[in-house]
Amino acid sequence: MIDEDISSNILSAVIKNLEAAEWSATATIQLYLKNPVAVADHAEIVEEIVKWAKIGAEARDSKQFLLEKFTEDKNQ
Repeated sequence: MIDEDISSNILSAVIKNLEAAEWSATATIQLYLKNPVAVADHAEIVEEIVKWAKIGAEARDSKQFLLEKFTEDKNQ
């Protein structure tokens, strides 16, 4: 019983961490799109948006993978 609680808590912490990474990436991209001067080197804004899109997508995909493989409720 305790092992299941520990596993559940660890998985929950990982999911929340991935959700935070996805939200952070989204917020960063929104900032760049609404305020391009937020990027120090304006010539690299496209690369920065792509970088953060990949970070957000990886976090989202990792979360979905974990939910599919290790939970019964896929809508967490």
